[in-house]
Amino acid sequence: MGQDYEQPPVFWRFRSSSGFIVFSVSFAIFVDVLLYGCIVQRWLAILLAVYGLGFSLGSPAFGWLADHYRNRWWPLMGGLVLLLCGTLMLWVGTAVQFLCLARFIQGLATACIWSVGLALVIDTVGSSNAGESLGLLAASMSIGFVGAPSLSGFLYDRLGYNSVFGCMVVMVLIDIALRIFIIEKKDAVKWVLQEAKAKSDDPRQPLLPPTGPPDAPNFDIQPHSHPIITLMRSPRLVTAVWVSFVEAIVMTSFETVLPLHTKETFGYTSTLAGLCFAAVVFGDFFSTYAGRLSDRVGARPCVIVGCIGGAATIFFCGFANGNTPASQALLWVMLLLVGLAHCLVFVPTYTEMSLVVEQIEREQPGVFGPYGAFAQSYGLGNLAYAAGTTVGPLMSGFMKQQVGWCWLTFTLAVLVLLTVIPVRLYLGEPKQVKPQPPSEEGVSTV
Repeated sequence: MGQDYEQPPVFWRFRSSSGFIVFSVSFAIFVDVLLYGCIVQRWLAILLAVYGLGFSLGSPAFGWLADHYRNRWWPLMGGLVLLLCGTLMLWVGTAVQFLCLARFIQGLATACIWSVGLALVIDTVGSSNAGESLGLLAASMSIGFVGAPSLSGFLYDRLGYNSVFGCMVVMVLIDIALRIFIIEKKDAVKWVLQEAKAKSDDPRQPLLPPTGPPDAPNFDIQPHSHPIITLMRSPRLVTAVWVSFVEAIVMTSFETVLPLHTKETFGYTSTLAGLCFAAVVFGDFFSTYAGRLSDRVGARPCVIVGCIGGAATIFFCGFANGNTPASQALLWVMLLLVGLAHCLVFVPTYTEMSLVVEQIEREQPGVFGPYGAFAQSYGLGNLAYAAGTTVGPLMSGFMKQQVGWCWLTFTLAVLVLLTVIPVRLYLGEPKQVKPQPPSEEGVSTV
């Protein structure tokens, strides 16, 4: 009796490998950030708010959508198509309403790429090893932030306005091509099993392995609350979401106020002012090491050290308020340390958002349905980050004008330092209570 085998796609091992999938998601985030940095330079500031609105609304929505499909390929491809459409609309648009719609679509695309892309990485590498992979994503984001102004400025000066958008469209098309080649690991399992079956000489060897150990817990089929409600009941996840919100406030505050402060205080040109913020972002290039450390020791110690170190360095940034070489040197050194502290906080926090889903699943098997809630967990984190990108520029701009640079940095430092309290209480795996040995008191001897 012959056996039928499905012919696997070409290069299926490479296309389903962890390295290729992580690289593809990293490239998607790089292109998304690059588009944000290149295109926003030309348009009015109001478009930033529209972009943030799309990011905020899209994050939980796309997270829910991705967790209701077995395959994350289609939601991720949909996000890239939205990104392409938004870019083309910005390229050809002239009316303000049309441009606002384009930026809103780009915000939705960003929400999809981040929520679904991060969940795809967790599906591929697993939560226990997620820190290093998420560190690569953070590094790709930093490359996009640092490279966007330089690339857009070079293209605009040498080749004109259309060259900037033409380059961005090509990058998105490359991104879409990478997504077409991706094969998710859960789809590649059948070919792994098929090869194992073909190599086996035992005719009694089953084609599929047992679904689980005999004593595996049964899934709870009772109705549950919406997954997002279940997630938000976890103090551990709420803490991670709050940390994401605070980090967004800090980073966007520096992005907003730092160029103005350096121009007023040191007489910096736009290029030097931009390099100051690049010093902050430079710390993210060490995110892979922060992720590796988080995988080994857990998120709590990393985030506590990052918050305390970040609060101290932000506070000392406030003393860089005089036009002297020492003041400039102090600012540059402190900005580098702020970036390093940020990577110690950002990557472990996003790793926590997947670990908390696994914790809830262990405690309540089947509570999130057959496909889990990784994308929805990241959707909540991205929603908080998007809210922080809205609050940060408004708060920092107001405080810089009303009370000055010193009080702004002091306020940010206090906000970061206070975040240590919920991190210490709730972040990280809950301690398992060991059963106490029976007391020997009161035991009678015969």
